[in-house]
Amino acid sequence: MSNEPTHDDAAEAALNAAFRALSDPTRRRIMALLREADALRVTDVASAFDMSLNGVSKHLKVLEAAGLIHRRVEGRVHWLSARWEGLQPPYEWLHFHHHFWNRRLDALVDHVAQFTEDP
Repeated sequence: MSNEPTHDDAAEAALNAAFRALSDPTRRRIMALLREADALRVTDVASAFDMSLNGVSKHLKVLEAAGLIHRRVEGRVHWLSARWEGLQPPYEWLHFHHHFWNRRLDALVDHVAQFTEDP
């Protein structure tokens, strides 16, 4: 029995959506832009890329669907902000696996060391 965080179907879907969203360099760059600002207009985000507003909007929709950004509409202006809590499920998954493999590799090193030590 492992100590791996348990996930129901909805949690598993959220984890998959977050990893899928972050797998694209454009979306990671959008998250970096939002890290540096409290909130940005969609047009501000789009101006940082050499692509159409429609192209950037598609990336924003993926990030929104993954729960990684929040959109606030004020009249015709759409404001974006990061939802850092959306990164918690991927962080927990990576944290578990990091420690899991570190423990296994440490045990392997100890095991090999007992055969390679001088008598």
